[in-house]
Amino acid sequence: MAVPFSVSARKNPLKPDESPRYYATAQASGEITFKEICARIADRCTVTASDAKATLDALVTIMKEALGNGQIVRFNDLGSFRMSLKTGRPTDKAEDFLSNVNIDGAKIIFRPEMDLKRHTKTFTYQKVSSLPKKEKKEEVKG
Repeated sequence: MAVPFSVSARKNPLKPDESPRYYATAQASGEITFKEICARIADRCTVTASDAKATLDALVTIMKEALGNGQIVRFNDLGSFRMSLKTGRPTDKAEDFLSNVNIDGAKIIFRPEMDLKRHTKTFTYQKVSSLPKKEKKEEVKG
């Protein structure tokens, strides 16, 4: 299966008089849910889907704790997760910097391991006009 992409025109905000240039934009072809991941793990291992769910739930809890303590969370074959901070208002002096005033938020940065990055070189690509937005599932009345 190929990675779907569409082509979109983008102007350079620093050069507004120039014509737009065209860039590839990856288009998601769907998603895999937590429940589906657990079922797939169960199909490949000696654990049940419930065991996989419990393990992954614990993993998320441990990751939250570790990231909240400023630790890098490293998975050998997957990659690492670390925190990054957004400074809203920088100060002229370090002693004037207050976390509750000058830090506007945090985000989690994921950095894939080399094997995972190299795997992207094996991907093939398929141009699409654009994929339809995910429609809301209709409620099933029982």
